[in-house]
Amino acid sequence: MNSQTIARFFFVALLIVVIEGTAAAQTKSRGWTRGEWDGTGYQVDDKSTWPMHLTVRGRRFSIEYPSLNCGGKWKLISMTRSRARFREVLTHGQDKCANNGNVVLQRLGRNQLLFLYSYEKTREVSASAVLNRRLDVSVNDFRSRRFP
Repeated sequence: MNSQTIARFFFVALLIVVIEGTAAAQTKSRGWTRGEWDGTGYQVDDKSTWPMHLTVRGRRFSIEYPSLNCGGKWKLISMTRSRARFREVLTHGQDKCANNGNVVLQRLGRNQLLFLYSYEKTREVSASAVLNRRLDVSVNDFRSRRFP
C-alpha cells in the first residue's frame, strides 16, 4: 500500500465516523419529544383553559385540542436538545381555533415540556401549558422488579 491509498482509507473512515456521529446526534436531539403528552392550556386573552394532547412519532407532531374541536400538525422549524420551534397547521376546526400560529416547546425535564403559543406574525405569548409525558405503566412492569 502506498501513502496515497492509506490517506484515502483514513479519509473515508473519518468521513463515516463523522456522518454516523451526526446522525446519532440528530436522533438524540429529537428523542426528547417522542411519545404522548397531555396538558391544560391557558389562554391569556380570555383567561380560559382547555385540554391538549400531543403525539410525537418520528418526525410527525400531531396536536389535538379536544374541547375546542380543533387540531392538526406542527411543522418543525428548528430543534436543539432542549428547545423546538414549530408552525401549527390545523387540519380541522380552523373556524374554531387560530391557524398558522407559532409554537415553542421547551424541555423542562424528561417527562415535562413547556408549551408556548403565539399568533401568526407575533412573538407575544398568547397561550401556554405544561405538558406531561404519558407513562404507560402496567402490572407486569412491577412483577419483574424487586422491592426492598
